Amino acid sequence: MIIRRYRRSDLDNIAVLEKRAFTVGPYSKRYLKTVLEYPGSISMVAQINSSICGYLVALPLDERSIDIESIATDPDCRGLGIAKRMISMLINWACNEYENIILEVRDKNTEAISLYLKMGFEIIEFLNGYYHESYRGSINAYRMKRNCKEKTA
Repeated sequence: MIIRRYRRSDLDNIAVLEKRAFTVGPYSKRYLKTVLEYPGSISMVAQINSSICGYLVALPLDERSIDIESIATDPDCRGLGIAKRMISMLINWACNEYENIILEVRDKNTEAISLYLKMGFEIIEFLNGYYHESYRGSINAYRMKRNCKEKTA
């Protein structure tokens, strides 16, 4: 597996992965293009052989913080540590320029929350009614933050 910077030629594969990974509320291809190519974004893909198995995009919020806009792993590639490796790489890149990494996660996505906690993120806010579409019976989310001065788990 390699993790590398996003290329424009990856967009079609990421759009397919997005729909496979998010059965509720996947981003459109148009929106994905906008965020993946946004100035100052950190956009990466995880590739196994010639297949894209995951992607992550983070956008600057301000001069101190960057937000993980989206992270996804193809269902067929789960359990390989892809998300953990992408987050570790983001921490290495982003923490050279930013103090904090922020993300929002559905409150019922216990697998993702567990990973984020292990990676040094902490829950800082409950977001009531954050999402438009329900997932596991909820539209709520948590905002989580990782201070860049913390060591990676």
